[in-house]
Amino acid sequence: MKILSALLLLLAAPLVQAEAQRTDHLSSQLVAEQTAAVPGQPLRLGLLLEHDPHWHTYWVNPGDSGIATKLDVVAPERVEVGTIDWPVPDRFDLAGIINYGYGDRALLPFTVQVPADFAGDTLRIEASGRWLICEIECIPGKASYVLELPLAASAEPDPRWQADFAWADARLPRAAEQISLAVSMEGERVLLDLSGALPPGIEHYTLFPRTPKLVANPAQPEWRESTAGWQVRWQQSEYFGGLSAGSEWVLRGPDEVLALTAGDAPAAAAPPPTVADATGAKEGATASLWLAMGLALLGGLILNLMPCVFPVLSIKAMGALESADDRAALRSHGLWYTAGVVLSFLAVAGLLLALRAAGEQIGWGFQLQSPGFVAGMALLLFAMGLSFSGVWEFTGRFTSAGQGLTEGHGARSAFFTGVLATVVASPCTAPFMGTALGVALAQPPLFALAVFAALGLGLALPMLLLGWVPALARALPRPGPWMDGLRQLLAFPLYLTCIWLLWVYGEQTSPLAMAWLLAGLVAVAFGLWLLQRRRSMVGGGWRLASAIAIVAALGLGLAAPFRDAPRAQADAAASGANEVFSHERLASLRAEGRPVLVNMTAAWCITCLANERVALSSDTVREALEQTGTVYLKGDWTLHDASITAYLESFDRNGVPLYVHYPANGGAPTVLPQLLTPEIVVTALRGG
Repeated sequence: MKILSALLLLLAAPLVQAEAQRTDHLSSQLVAEQTAAVPGQPLRLGLLLEHDPHWHTYWVNPGDSGIATKLDVVAPERVEVGTIDWPVPDRFDLAGIINYGYGDRALLPFTVQVPADFAGDTLRIEASGRWLICEIECIPGKASYVLELPLAASAEPDPRWQADFAWADARLPRAAEQISLAVSMEGERVLLDLSGALPPGIEHYTLFPRTPKLVANPAQPEWRESTAGWQVRWQQSEYFGGLSAGSEWVLRGPDEVLALTAGDAPAAAAPPPTVADATGAKEGATASLWLAMGLALLGGLILNLMPCVFPVLSIKAMGALESADDRAALRSHGLWYTAGVVLSFLAVAGLLLALRAAGEQIGWGFQLQSPGFVAGMALLLFAMGLSFSGVWEFTGRFTSAGQGLTEGHGARSAFFTGVLATVVASPCTAPFMGTALGVALAQPPLFALAVFAALGLGLALPMLLLGWVPALARALPRPGPWMDGLRQLLAFPLYLTCIWLLWVYGEQTSPLAMAWLLAGLVAVAFGLWLLQRRRSMVGGGWRLASAIAIVAALGLGLAAPFRDAPRAQADAAASGANEVFSHERLASLRAEGRPVLVNMTAAWCITCLANERVALSSDTVREALEQTGTVYLKGDWTLHDASITAYLESFDRNGVPLYVHYPANGGAPTVLPQLLTPEIVVTALRGG
């Protein structure tokens, strides 16, 4: 009989068991609570995590640092997939930096509902997980899983995972429907008033904030008995952005775990939104849509003055000058240019939002973290520079592509000049712009897209005003032969931009890869030179066409050497004046009471490089660092780095530069302006 039972259990086991995936310091597996799926009944699955000793992953609110584990599930049509039911976490203390998460062996359960009329013999579930696992250092991880379960009229618990689901059940919060929670503010303290059917000894329960950025995690909540029940007083978070209705909390007692949701916060509890000035102070989540759009519009306008947009100014200038005598053409140029800019910003924003929704830890300027994109930009701007220098131009049947997209004063050229302006400007972050983007990406997609549209409108505004403000149009010089010389002169900013892109490419890959890309630029120049001379050459059109095709293929082949392994960012970030940034090093320094200056930068961020040359590398700042004992930490975001992305997001930022000063003895951090001078940095270091 025992043998028969074992055989039946074996036959009822999953057809395809998701094998345990081994990644850095973690084994993970997709498991099912039952041996089969029963149509019409819920089925519980779970992501089983087995951490190496002393390593941990994160809860839905990771605490002072970290990233919550994400799980994306693909199920058959009409099979409903629920979200993770988060067991109450453990509290990890690293030198005063408090995190919430899981160590050892933990299960994150979720439920799928199989329809009663589900057809077929099996249920196939595919899933992909992403996490950040930490001990002293932190390592991003991911894995994919496939699980197939037989369909049956009934199912038994799978004995392999019974203990894991029981562990999760014991730690899952239950809704405390007979307990009322009201949250308010008193100065810099968050007040939680609990009333109703409170369990005895509730003041000894452990309280976890499920909603992040409300309370200072290292601080201890203070319990006080009140006339209605109990009041908890907790120091607000350093990143506090105001209260809103619906904040979530978890109470863990010796025999139960309770889930609490706050009622409507008092109207006076949330501070009114304020406009961030040039210091780049981060805005709270309470900023309104109109305020965020206003900040984005102003940031886009200032973006025209940032070094990264200089190369496109030459193209914009030529288009405006060619239309200076024709007010209608100038207006049309401005409108089409604005359309190109705004639509391109919306396209980039849509891609960014989609990738972030899919679990990618990326931010503004993410495209320049790809060596392939950098190589393509270098080729494009180099070809345009050659066009400005008179080496080549499209004529006849070629006017529908390439240079014809951005030269002249027609609708098409104006539109694609706007597209190019967006591509070149997108890695930059101007004052006010970082705050607006941080607010936007924390809001629903329509809110975010409205803010990005305002940002594009700000970038396009100067060109738009030329067609609608007569005084500005009259100030433009009249077109004439002198424009040929200006056209050739304006090629040099494009060449300088190519040099910068080559340097960025070399930082991302290797000197050898950069040499291959240089060879690709030479091949492109040779092909364009042949193209321009095609009418004066003899020997048959097919031979010339073949030569051009070969050169074009050579150019494409040489322009794709980004298969080389990227160089280590830590090596690039370190220098004699600074240390490489890490969350652990920052936590250790703050625990020691040391002052810290954090610089988040990237090789493709020209504003970052200008700030380092003008301010951060100056003798004045070096002396101030030494005199104040400030440790200078530098994070390099040239290539994708999830830990740096998480740090940027902790300040509601999604791009670089970001400069943060932590004063001695654990004071609140201060965000410095995005445009630095030695005086600004020294004043911050000296506590001015």
